[in-house]
Amino acid sequence: MPQFDKITFFNQVFWLILFFSSFYFLCLKTLLPTLSSVLKVRNKKLQKATTTASSSELLGALTTLNSTFEEQFSIIKFYTTNSTEKIFFWGNSDNYLQKSNNLSEKFFFSSLNLTKIHSK
Repeated sequence: MPQFDKITFFNQVFWLILFFSSFYFLCLKTLLPTLSSVLKVRNKKLQKATTTASSSELLGALTTLNSTFEEQFSIIKFYTTNSTEKIFFWGNSDNYLQKSNNLSEKFFFSSLNLTKIHSK
């Protein structure tokens, strides 16, 4: 097998070690100090912002965040239950067609019935 050829094996290992060690030292000397300084500055700004903000502002922000989450979760719950009902009635699409008032759903489920008939 060419991967384990004794002639080129040392050459491949040498370049592998050289590449990854140079990449490691590049990250160690340039990327990590830059990232560290950015995180320190960000942490100082956050500490300064939280000390200057009053507790009523923080409480107001938390209540609006909480109400936004509750609103989004209720929307997700509505669509999830609505879609699960449609999936449940997909097997009995004839019953669902009689209960549904939406024309696009009637067209969709009637086309599904036709595909079921043609596939049998």
